[in-house]
Amino acid sequence: MNRRQTVLILILMMAVLSLAAAVISSRVSGEQAEPADAESQPVPERGSVELFPGSNGRWGARTANGRILIEPKWYYLREMSDTVLIARDSDGKADRFGLITVTGEQLVPFLYHSIVHVDETDLWIASFNENGQPKYHLYHADGTRWSDTAWDSCTYDSGLLSVSSGAEQLEGTLQNDRIRWQHRYRTYPVGLHQLVMDLDAHALAQIPDGEDLSQLGEAAAAYLRYLFVTRQEPEAELISAKEPADVRVEDRYLSCRLVSAEIRRIKMLQTEGLPSCQVEMKVDYQRREDDGSMDRIVTTMSLGISHNSAGAYTYYSFSDTQLNAAGGLE
Repeated sequence: MNRRQTVLILILMMAVLSLAAAVISSRVSGEQAEPADAESQPVPERGSVELFPGSNGRWGARTANGRILIEPKWYYLREMSDTVLIARDSDGKADRFGLITVTGEQLVPFLYHSIVHVDETDLWIASFNENGQPKYHLYHADGTRWSDTAWDSCTYDSGLLSVSSGAEQLEGTLQNDRIRWQHRYRTYPVGLHQLVMDLDAHALAQIPDGEDLSQLGEAAAAYLRYLFVTRQEPEAELISAKEPADVRVEDRYLSCRLVSAEIRRIKMLQTEGLPSCQVEMKVDYQRREDDGSMDRIVTTMSLGISHNSAGAYTYYSFSDTQLNAAGGLE
């Protein structure tokens, strides 16, 4: 074999080796599963962890230096904060979202259809179904809820959060870790009529955080039912022992029928004991005269409400401006 033949054989061997290497590389890359669709799987952010796709097409998390924190087992992962991730799981029938820590511990059960971030805020809106009806929870980025209420509706537009639950509708703005309510509307049944609570930002600002307006509204509506519907006075434990006569009206409203009622103001009182307040209501009612005609009366009723030692609301005073001015009803 001469020198020329030797060179040709070497060149052919090198070509065969290069082709074999290309085939092997192609097969290896072909075995790597494509990651989730870019629209459903956000680009991993550079935070405390890195999200990465595994060869099985699922997602895991690791530290910046490559230490595995969560094996690639999730269909979807997204950073909610430096310590919390949104994960998606599937039972074969439906996909559900929940919250886990960056080390894989479950924080919130997998019951949500979606968990959506409201841009440039600490608000995440999680949607789910309850008895076939849509519901919403509000979360902070650290995985805690803004409130325990499951809202029937929830929207955020131009800095204003609007939510509703049953007969209650609220609008507010986000301030740090709390919601500053600007408007609160709710109705409470009083026989065939209703008591309306329609408070603006000024009225709400007078009420300390944590004051349960819904329970105050329920307490006021229950008292109106006593006056105009059931005629049965509140249970003894719901009447303050200080001035029980100020709460019991006996049969003074027996000939009266409620037309409408609205809470106009809630005034918190400074007391040395348990918290108390005055609930002022604009009440429109009719009184039957001796000749059978109905006399229309529009008045301001003031109801004193406080907490008892068990935490329940009790009544300690009541007044009717028109009733007082007329010297009482016959």
